Amino acid sequence: MTLWKRAAFYSFGWAAKVIASMWLGTCRITEFGREIEDRCSEKHPGRGLLYASWHRGLFFVIYWYRNQNVVSIASASEDGELAAQAAKRFGWITTRGSSSRGGRQAFREMEALVRRGHKGGLVADAPQGPRFVSKLGIIYLAKRTGLPILPVIWSADRCWTLRSWDRTIIPKPFSRIVALFADTPIQVPADASRETCRRYRQQLDQQLNRIMYQTDHFFKTPNITDPRHIDVPHPVPLPE
Repeated sequence: MTLWKRAAFYSFGWAAKVIASMWLGTCRITEFGREIEDRCSEKHPGRGLLYASWHRGLFFVIYWYRNQNVVSIASASEDGELAAQAAKRFGWITTRGSSSRGGRQAFREMEALVRRGHKGGLVADAPQGPRFVSKLGIIYLAKRTGLPILPVIWSADRCWTLRSWDRTIIPKPFSRIVALFADTPIQVPADASRETCRRYRQQLDQQLNRIMYQTDHFFKTPNITDPRHIDVPHPVPLPE
């Protein structure tokens, strides 16, 4: 990468932090089920935790979990560099790699960091979808480290939806945001076979899609004060 590009990406990271902080600082977030984090910490003192979400909500998640030294993987592409620079400015730790370049090394670096007690976060359907279908990477990470996976999703009463592959959602200024954590973390046994890992991947999809339905319908459902009270059809209908 040329010096000019390095400077441009670095500047982008700081500009993104300033703009996003002013913008998202106007939003009001209400969290449901976050006490599960404390229960995981009590069960595994001194150890990390793995968060899983969908790629569509990455924009706000980076701001929401700012300055907590959460570890994640960013693509080795130039788009990934933009995301990595912005994440670093918000206090995230990023390792770089993708399925086509450096992915295995990035995975090992992330594994080493979460073993040392850092929290880890992965957008499960990255890098390019299909959306709302997770990859096996986070399942294998949970298997190798013994750390639980905690699914989490957010939605907003007013947001823009981009026409990207993941249908990125961006909350509008002064919007209300609801964030929901799954009731039960996913614990993958160290001796899980490949077929067993696939079943845990399906379980992760089901949990993420369930709480996505509940958060997406929270502001549309009258007289509901907790998204966990929203009944979810089976199978869960996915947003278009």
